[in-house]
Amino acid sequence: MTDLPAGPVFVPGRLGVRARHVDGELVLDVHPQPGVQHHGVTRASVLTFAVDALSGLLMDGDPDLWTFTTDLTLRMRAVPSPEVVTATHTVLREGRRSVTCAVELTAEGRHVASSSIGFARVPVRPGDPPKPVVPPELAPEIFSGLPMLSAPLRPEAGVVALEPPGVVEMAVTPDVVNPAGTLQGAMVALAVEAAAEDFEAARSGTDVVVVDLDVRFLAPARVGPVRSSVRALGESPFGPVEVRLHDLSDGHLATLAYARAVRAPHGSNPPEGPRRGIS
Repeated sequence: MTDLPAGPVFVPGRLGVRARHVDGELVLDVHPQPGVQHHGVTRASVLTFAVDALSGLLMDGDPDLWTFTTDLTLRMRAVPSPEVVTATHTVLREGRRSVTCAVELTAEGRHVASSSIGFARVPVRPGDPPKPVVPPELAPEIFSGLPMLSAPLRPEAGVVALEPPGVVEMAVTPDVVNPAGTLQGAMVALAVEAAAEDFEAARSGTDVVVVDLDVRFLAPARVGPVRSSVRALGESPFGPVEVRLHDLSDGHLATLAYARAVRAPHGSNPPEGPRRGIS
């Protein structure tokens, strides 16, 4: 299982996610603290952690197989963050080597986001890190009592904004890697989200939030840092963009993603402000 909280400094473990059982079914609740919001809207990347963790917990029960996320799609509404967003899970297709699931995210019975996620099952090899296997019934205990972020998510995860807008860089540190030693899936989604929001804010000249993510996890990022490039798919502001993440340690393409942003809701809180750095 590659998305369980892994100590007090593990950034995905501090996103305000908790677990419980409802009528015998495991659900995850996201409690959107200010640090995981952007212009008052819960970050898409934070919701992807709930999607990835919930489906991974339920699908990854074999100690001899890694269950790696291959792709994740999220469509969300740009609404002010509710007190709690609840994620529920459905298996769409399960085979020996791959799994596809759907996850619905709701708040007080109202739709917040819909997601689909795919996994590949890969044999554990000699020399791999130990693979944790956690029964879903233990999830509420594992997710309880976790600390919250002490700063907004982007700086807490080490996302640094470069020039031109849309280029961001993220180090692969113990705070953001999974037990397999690779950049954790929601942190990959955060880098994509940050790149898209910076690019679209500069292109449109207004505050934006990312509402659509389509992420393809092509290769693990083990060394890093990863750096983004962004390409507009069309001329209009708020049109879709393509985001690529390369691992600068050897230049390989780690992630191919598509994203779309919309104008931030009126009356929302200010963003955390990107950290600028030197390439």
